[in-house]
Amino acid sequence: MNRNLRLILFTCVLCVAFVTGSCKWFKGNSNKNTSAPPKLARWVMQYRSPMSQGLSGNDLSESFYYSSIAVISPSLVYVGGDMRNPKNREDRVGVIVKTTDGGQTWTETVLEQAGLADIRINSMAFANADTGYVVGRAQGNDAIMFKTVDGGKTWAFTRLADMKQVPTAIFMADADTGWMGGATSVDADDEEGDPGGPSDLLMTTDGGKTWHAQVRLPISIYDIQFLDKTTGWASGSKGAIYHTTNGGLTWDRQRSELETGDGFTMPGSEGAKQFDVNGICFVDAEHGYAAARAREEEETGRVIGTTNGGATWAKQGRINEGGAHDLFFVSANEGWVLPDKGSYILHTTDGNKTWVSEKKDLEFDPPVSRIAAADAQHVWVVGGGMIIVRKSD
Repeated sequence: MNRNLRLILFTCVLCVAFVTGSCKWFKGNSNKNTSAPPKLARWVMQYRSPMSQGLSGNDLSESFYYSSIAVISPSLVYVGGDMRNPKNREDRVGVIVKTTDGGQTWTETVLEQAGLADIRINSMAFANADTGYVVGRAQGNDAIMFKTVDGGKTWAFTRLADMKQVPTAIFMADADTGWMGGATSVDADDEEGDPGGPSDLLMTTDGGKTWHAQVRLPISIYDIQFLDKTTGWASGSKGAIYHTTNGGLTWDRQRSELETGDGFTMPGSEGAKQFDVNGICFVDAEHGYAAARAREEEETGRVIGTTNGGATWAKQGRINEGGAHDLFFVSANEGWVLPDKGSYILHTTDGNKTWVSEKKDLEFDPPVSRIAAADAQHVWVVGGGMIIVRKSD
């Protein structure tokens, strides 16, 4: 699977009032407002690997790529990804970065396995502070998993030999119960082709020792979220969002208004743009948001939202000149959208009615992957070369 998979997956969609190259306070109505605009936050680099000295720009992004993040608390954060093997620059190994003090200091752990080459980490999930999983692929598109039960001090390796797809998303409801999704090529005869083909949604009830397919979907899966052991959503290619209320025994497709449709697709329609729903975030059983990125006709993104658990989704925002990798909400009203281009991350405090463009104060614009938060004061973004954090000083 080529690196396009990672760029499409993690690869978090879109803003309601984003204007490229500007940093304005946008109002969703014409009522006069004499109050001062909110103080703008900025995003700064918090961590880059000690082994990245001398690297910058594309060299830095390609050498170190952080694809996933798990925020356990304002102080405890795990980040997963992969980097060039220090012993062989033509090879890649996994890497886990951890902080226990809110990002003041980070520790780095390399994930490698004898006889295993080209490790690429795609997703991470922690059931609690100690028990976590990362999944991805190795050379030959072999599905792989690493698990820790001691807070990342040690990681046990598993080759997912029966999984005939590249793992792209994992979510754990507790230490034993979780779900995993994957991606396949649109062209079944071309393993290195573009992702978006059919895949299985898998479940474990024994802490990842075994995984079984719950349903075969006609899409590739790019994100999974559960509120508990019964209620969850999965999103992916073809504008698709699926929902379960019985722990995955059955999955119902929800109407996202971005899907391609089963028959003829009108040129210029939303379906013709081939949206990937890369990120999904529910703050409760009713209020949720999703981030999408178009693959065809135009480079654009969408934010869609629901107030009834996904029974209906409404388009709430649009990003031009690029899509969005992810989004994260800490409440029904406050959240961030992560565009995949440009110098800004988008922030709303009124449920998408207005947006503030918060500047990325970085030496270059790295590719972005995922965003996550403990609360409104502790928000991180990961991607190529670095971990960045939101500063509101």
